[in-house]
Amino acid sequence: MDITNPPIAIGNHLLMLGTSDYPIYLIKDDGEAAVFEGGVSACGPVLERQITALGVACGSVKQIVVTHGHPDHVMAVPAFRKMFPGAPVLASQIAAATMGNEKAIGFFTKIDGALTAWLVGKGAITESEKAPAFTELKILVDRVLKEGDTIRVGGLTFNVIATPGHSDCSLSFFEPAQKIAIVADVTGFYMPATKTWWPMYFTDYTACLASTRRLAALGAEVVCLAHNAVITGADDVKKYFEGAIASIEAYHKRIVDAVKAGKDGRALAGELGAEIHAQTGSLPLDFFQKNCSLLIKNSLKHEGIHVEKPA
Repeated sequence: MDITNPPIAIGNHLLMLGTSDYPIYLIKDDGEAAVFEGGVSACGPVLERQITALGVACGSVKQIVVTHGHPDHVMAVPAFRKMFPGAPVLASQIAAATMGNEKAIGFFTKIDGALTAWLVGKGAITESEKAPAFTELKILVDRVLKEGDTIRVGGLTFNVIATPGHSDCSLSFFEPAQKIAIVADVTGFYMPATKTWWPMYFTDYTACLASTRRLAALGAEVVCLAHNAVITGADDVKKYFEGAIASIEAYHKRIVDAVKAGKDGRALAGELGAEIHAQTGSLPLDFFQKNCSLLIKNSLKHEGIHVEKPA
């Protein structure tokens, strides 16, 4: 089953909060809780409203876990720090370096502003849920996570899994007793209404495919996506991963076949970018076209195809 409309409880230990576009996951057990995902800045006010309504004690949240260092996954972290005093922020080493870089966060604030305007425009948040401007262009990380580490939440233990491909800093998390997987963006941008994916192997095609296959083999029965949905039920989770893998492979093939047939890379990026922009529209067209250029670059690199850049 696709679950798409937070806030909603999923079982005894998981709350899907935030917005449908940018869900925030609250894991709870034995009086302790942890927040996974750092969202856009508006997720701060949204989450505060939601946990107040749900009666979640802010003092129960002991950890703030970042899946990867992209602007739509870190910008609510400063608000979460204020909301949950004393809760450390956890992220990978590469994400921590990005989050501590003033130039990167300065750029992130521009992306965040555009995403906030989009969310207001579509009615996903209200004007009052816009977060205040950043006063410091750094987001500090207190604990660096790596492959093989664990995160304890009450009696639950999440295994930390390095899942590169979407980004070099991407981490996923799996709790084997509850069979909950929190998988960042590596499996692609899933659109529940059409049950389709936009693959997002922005750093490496091979690594992205390997990471997705690794996650598929975990035996999860609840998969928390970085956007748009939670997938529940063993059969639906299995189908989700099969679809994600097939979409990554098909997108790669489409790119390679088009270039081999003589399609100009820039024109192909324009075409692919226009397609996903028409489906989401969250950021300007050129943002998606630039990201599609990365997909083309990584697909061609995998195939050993060198394309001369225009003079």
